[in-house]
Amino acid sequence: MLFSHNWRSPVLLLILLCVALTTSLFIPSVRRFVRSVVPELWIVHVNGFRLGYRADYDVRISMPDGVQLAASLYRPSGSAGKLGTVLVRLPYGRLKYGEGLRAAEFFAANGYAVLIQDMRGTFGSGGEFVPYRFGTSDGVATLDWIVAQSWSNGKVGTYGCSALGEIQYVLARARHPAHAAMIPIGAGGAMGTALGRYSYFGVFEGGIFQLSSGFGWFLENGAKVPSATAANAIDIAAALRGLPVVDLVKRARTAPNSYEEFVRTPLTDPYWKTLDYVSDDDRLVTPALIINTWGDQTLGDTLALAKLTSDRSSSSGLTLPQHVVIAPGTHCHHEETGMSGEFGDLKLSDAGQPYFEWYLQWFDYWLRGKGSGLSDMPAYLYYVLGENRWLTASSWPPEGVRIERWYLDSGGHANSVRGDGTLSRALPQSASHDEFRYDPMHPVPSRGGPLCCSGIPADRAGPVDQHEVEERDDVLIYTSPIQPEPLRIAGPLRAMLSVSSSARDTDFVARLVHVWPDGRATNIQEGALRARYRHGIDQPALLTPGQPTELTIDMRSIAYLVPKGHRFRLHITSSTFPRLERNLNTGGRNYDESIGVIAVNNVHHDKTLTSFLELPVLP
Repeated sequence: MLFSHNWRSPVLLLILLCVALTTSLFIPSVRRFVRSVVPELWIVHVNGFRLGYRADYDVRISMPDGVQLAASLYRPSGSAGKLGTVLVRLPYGRLKYGEGLRAAEFFAANGYAVLIQDMRGTFGSGGEFVPYRFGTSDGVATLDWIVAQSWSNGKVGTYGCSALGEIQYVLARARHPAHAAMIPIGAGGAMGTALGRYSYFGVFEGGIFQLSSGFGWFLENGAKVPSATAANAIDIAAALRGLPVVDLVKRARTAPNSYEEFVRTPLTDPYWKTLDYVSDDDRLVTPALIINTWGDQTLGDTLALAKLTSDRSSSSGLTLPQHVVIAPGTHCHHEETGMSGEFGDLKLSDAGQPYFEWYLQWFDYWLRGKGSGLSDMPAYLYYVLGENRWLTASSWPPEGVRIERWYLDSGGHANSVRGDGTLSRALPQSASHDEFRYDPMHPVPSRGGPLCCSGIPADRAGPVDQHEVEERDDVLIYTSPIQPEPLRIAGPLRAMLSVSSSARDTDFVARLVHVWPDGRATNIQEGALRARYRHGIDQPALLTPGQPTELTIDMRSIAYLVPKGHRFRLHITSSTFPRLERNLNTGGRNYDESIGVIAVNNVHHDKTLTSFLELPVLP
């Protein structure tokens, strides 16, 4: 038994006291302290006696190939009726992961059966873990098991953030009749080849491996079997500087790990089809309440998944219930950001929302036939940074947006903040270009932006000061005039560049930056592209050294207000490390190389070789 039923045990009495403290009206700091020292599972278990649910921590569910997956089942005490079920599948341990345990407590206390399941090959479950091989079929078998239980009403909702959200989309591919609704949060990592994105687990951007998050996640969570020894204690920042990239995880953790397969496998290889990521062949029909943040590295994929779902349902003559909420904050921190009032260096107000009320209303409607199911919520609800205001839209980008082109120009010396680069609404009148040397052994450091999961305590995500970056000569900087009126940006950002390089392959990074009257510069949003993929991931083509070519950098979406009297600027460079792996500029496979070459990269801007920034402006 996981818990003794000797309720006079001193240990258990201590637990009960802790629970009383955490659930009473004592000051919040006391509740936070108790929760920081008492295992979450103990609190959730004992809270069942107060909130009226019971738990079975030893459920085993057989998959079609005979592998058994471990789960915990929470049900309201004394309930004789049929129950809707909330399913949470996760790779982080059903008996210890806070989000799963808190979901069990919340939904069970509100009358739902809740099944928290360890994914295949993790913690108590058998088999081998490769995200997300068997993700669809294991989810389908779990739904079949749920609806076969005497207490089930046949309707299941799925819930959770990050991997817990991604696996919901993986399941939705099956269109199982019991999958009545889902709440995927920070779940863009479910995107595979659909819409030409080739993102796979959210670790690829423009064909570039997102190194800090990919390394950090696979180092901690990517072992193929739960019996693997833990990772060695290492200096992560130092480890990320190592080469070749493919060997980084096994240097710190020798057990078999999915990291090498992800890094080594070409993005168009048939291997990826075995991992159940969303492709253009999928038609998603599960009603979804989708939540993400402006600082999430998979934001673009989240919006693309919503578009894919909406477009497919419209083409079939259906209107799929789907709501998208984009909040301020970093990956899975929409609630905390709303409460703290801070996102990077920005101060926020009115940033919170009643998320758990929404979750309950959503599932009450789809799983129990109660209420209106958020019928009054718009298709898109998004927070405008800098304006501190929530706006609504029926589509993305919002209706009413106009695209403004801001052309890059200079006298040929846009290097660093001391250069002469400008942004203008008018075409450049003279032929010119800006040149910088990109040395992969001395890359531009990542400061803020869509950083996630690196394991480096000093890393800060979101809008932060760019002073260190802007002092470098390998960063081209183009600055707008002072804005005579407020400029509200809402939609996808793109940089259309005419470039050339001395190398056969290199990367280009584009970053939009807010320039404050006092000289501060904080990043707004960014994106990157490996030049060989300028025609599409499925059409790689190396550069011809010295020959100009065009490429488009997807800089993600944003909603941001640049106030009157402020300016904005565009950074163009070839690295942001360690957020993205370095391109060694050889034109080779990169992942297994250790020697790089310096690339002399050029951005052209004249009447024929134009380079410009596309801003979606909402009046």
